[in-house]
Amino acid sequence: MLKRLYQPLAYQTQTMPDSYWAASAGPLPRCETLPAEGTFKTGVAIIGGGYTGLSTALELAENGVEVAVFDAGRSGWGASGRNGGFCCIGGSPLSYAELGLRFGEDETRHYARLQRQSIDLVASRLDDWGIDADRHSDGEVVLAHKPNRIAELHEEDAQHAHFSDIDCQFLTREQLHERGLVAADTYGGLHVKTGFGLHPLKYLAGLHQQCLAKGVRIFEQAMIEDLKDTGTGYDLRSGNTRISAQKVVIATNGYSAENLPDWIGGRLMPVFSGILVTRPLSDDELAEQGWTSDLMAYDSRILLHYFRKLPDNRFMFGGRGGITATQSAFDAGKRDLLHHFNRMFPAWRDVDITHHWNGLACLSQSFRPYIGRVPGHREVWTGLGWHGNGVALGSLAGQMLGKQILGTGKPSDIGTILGTPPDRFPLARFRRLGRSLAYRYYGLRDRFA
Repeated sequence: MLKRLYQPLAYQTQTMPDSYWAASAGPLPRCETLPAEGTFKTGVAIIGGGYTGLSTALELAENGVEVAVFDAGRSGWGASGRNGGFCCIGGSPLSYAELGLRFGEDETRHYARLQRQSIDLVASRLDDWGIDADRHSDGEVVLAHKPNRIAELHEEDAQHAHFSDIDCQFLTREQLHERGLVAADTYGGLHVKTGFGLHPLKYLAGLHQQCLAKGVRIFEQAMIEDLKDTGTGYDLRSGNTRISAQKVVIATNGYSAENLPDWIGGRLMPVFSGILVTRPLSDDELAEQGWTSDLMAYDSRILLHYFRKLPDNRFMFGGRGGITATQSAFDAGKRDLLHHFNRMFPAWRDVDITHHWNGLACLSQSFRPYIGRVPGHREVWTGLGWHGNGVALGSLAGQMLGKQILGTGKPSDIGTILGTPPDRFPLARFRRLGRSLAYRYYGLRDRFA
């Protein structure tokens, strides 16, 4: 039996989330269903049909490997179809300076290059495959929610200049207003000029279609419940169906089970993030609030908010939620998110909210993503821990995993920051309680410090 961190409502896989993305993506590509019983064979079995799983499958299939993808729901059911559509840097909440102290400046610069490369990969896919994914925004802007956070923005600017080739521009409060970036409690901003917004499910659908064209078989409602090493390969079980594979990739990120395989247990801390989307706003309504820009944005809070104007003038607003998967907790999270939206954008207080949904963002114990072989296993691989920024890095991770499995990639390509496995959380069985206490503390710091 799979061991889960949250209540069953977090893992309801029968339908897609009631999100704006699912409502507006159009028909999704076809999937197969596993036979009710018997044995299915494949070269590589990939568990999870999101950006990482499908990117791994595509890299392998393009090089002649037989690949099958198994999703407990369907492609895009998990975080790849629930996120805010920020194709950007940010796979780790640790600063470049903090990473540099542990891993050295050369490795930190390599990690910065990979983040930029991941954005370029998604951009090239959209162009090469002709995917209309509602792309917009010249990078993103981080907004200081208190005057004393302005110094942090200048420090972030300096770190980008030292470790990366990303251009940044500091914006005063007056310049934010001139550029149509008016939100309450905003005292300055840093425009980080890389990345773009997109429709995450339209991109996912295009990636899915490319996999099908290369011969990848993608199965929906295929919950993998067990994984065993046979000595010559691996046996996986989904219901009464046995799947035989030579290699396995775990690409379930925040929706991973604690015991598939056991190594994952205690190393991840998935946390809920909620998103709401308004009806389309008129030009007059946008002007009344003063937010007319299409830049992706987030604020300097620890429990941050992220938001952007969509191409059809809807406004998307997201933020960290709770750590309980009950309907009452989700309802409370929606009320809290709406409270912050109304406070930051008071002119839109009475605007209809057409969609609201939740999803799991995946933190790791190390506050770093991991890409590589699952320790203690011969041919089980994984990429996970995107810290809420997996559109770009999860895509590149899948491509890199494919190269590692094929033997065409070197460990140095991944580097030590992404290639060092996370440890277990101390007192891992109590980490939800610990995160709850941390959220209370973070909320006080965001408000008063």
